[in-house]
Amino acid sequence: MRIRVLFVACAALVGVACSNDPMTPSNIGAAGMPAGVGTGAAGAGLGTAAVSGSSGAGGGTTAGTAGVTASGTAGTSTAGSGAAGGGGSRAGAGGSAPGAAGNTASEAGTGGAAGAGVAGTGAAGSGDCASDNLLAIPDDVGVRGPWDVGVRTLQIGTRLTTEIFYPAEPGSTAGKPEAKYDLRQWLPAEDRDKVPADRSPLVGPLGGHLYRDVPIDAGHGPYPVIIFIHGTASTRFASGTLNTHWASRGFVVVAADYPFLGLADKLNEACGRPYPEQDVPGDVNAQLAALNAASGELAFLKGRIDMKRLGISGHSQGGCVSAELTSLPGVQISIPLSGSMPNATASLKSLMYISGISDQVIGYDSSLIGNVVCSPGATSSKGAYTDSVAMGPKRLIGITGGGHLVPTDLCQDNEQGRNAIEEAQFDGVCGIDNAVFIGLPALFDCGTIELKAGLDAVIYPSTAALEEALHCKDRKQAFDDMRTKLPQIGEFEHTP
Repeated sequence: MRIRVLFVACAALVGVACSNDPMTPSNIGAAGMPAGVGTGAAGAGLGTAAVSGSSGAGGGTTAGTAGVTASGTAGTSTAGSGAAGGGGSRAGAGGSAPGAAGNTASEAGTGGAAGAGVAGTGAAGSGDCASDNLLAIPDDVGVRGPWDVGVRTLQIGTRLTTEIFYPAEPGSTAGKPEAKYDLRQWLPAEDRDKVPADRSPLVGPLGGHLYRDVPIDAGHGPYPVIIFIHGTASTRFASGTLNTHWASRGFVVVAADYPFLGLADKLNEACGRPYPEQDVPGDVNAQLAALNAASGELAFLKGRIDMKRLGISGHSQGGCVSAELTSLPGVQISIPLSGSMPNATASLKSLMYISGISDQVIGYDSSLIGNVVCSPGATSSKGAYTDSVAMGPKRLIGITGGGHLVPTDLCQDNEQGRNAIEEAQFDGVCGIDNAVFIGLPALFDCGTIELKAGLDAVIYPSTAALEEALHCKDRKQAFDDMRTKLPQIGEFEHTP
């Protein structure tokens, strides 16, 4: 028997206006294979000669490392040159200093000349951190990064309409309009015209600076990738402010509409209309396969992303799933938002749970009704943190006054003073009243915190954790300063 649950605590915006403005690495390809080998000059003994640094094939964040020493026989020195490499951000360093004295003979041999490495030029994607191939990123993780953000809407396979957020090429956004969304597009086709345009104004992320179809910044990177999974009865743009912030600081964020997890499908189910099967793990795997191929509409990402440095995050049911998919290749960090499933992947580099302390759907420190959408074993956000394992740090962020929707942009009213669910009810959208039978308005849980204050408390710690894990930035000071800067963070637990 299928249990019908329409959690509008994770529902999409309808008729809502934005009204607040904020302004184990693999080391593959890190060191090159040796190229030219210098030989020691005119010495009776075995001199040590320089070997050039050069980059090996396959992407790395640096090309050749400094040349190492190797035993050379008598003769003249030959300069080594770096072989072509993949995705290196710097030229290979020169060979080592002249060889040391011969170690088996009485007369010293002189070393070979320094080898000169050349810059790696191949494709990106080594799993190494690329911090020194990014624009300068502010140490204050709560402020936008140096990039404006590009966004493209494209199709992955036959199931997934997907939003890609990415660092835009500097200067490419000048004079262009900012991206806005008509949120009625996420209603079933039969109901879209029920909501008048003047009660559903176009919206964008808080803080703006999101631009459609501009070029990606190909002069920097490769960029780590974050897979984001929305909650039940929600949309791919529900956490647009958070996703835009991450992309502004050097990440590519992939946020799809998940079949039978999204708003339209849940409303269609409630109205007795056809709806697709749900397969979120399969859909995530389809995205990873498409990103690895980076062809067709995704070709603009070819050589620009590092699929060995992945993060996975999501909200509500999406947060639960993000904790269950941490064993996927390349995943180094998971950030479940308002989620309640423990992570069981001991090799995970970093783990962070973020939730509102007043969450009335999943429950911050006790299990509530919302856990029915998660797998068996779901408890509460704090319970999931306690039960989780990770190789690196695990952290719990509790937001004072935060409800279930605190990581999203959903808690806004339109000019008529109605939130998304109230507007949908007012306009007679099919399925809303059926869902109300199980307490739909009560499940639209925003808590008591102001919208921007709640988002700030999600943006700051999540960005610090992502940059620590995927950019190899030292963010200890950011965490030390966090509760002073953001007193709305009422609880912060961590191990270590």
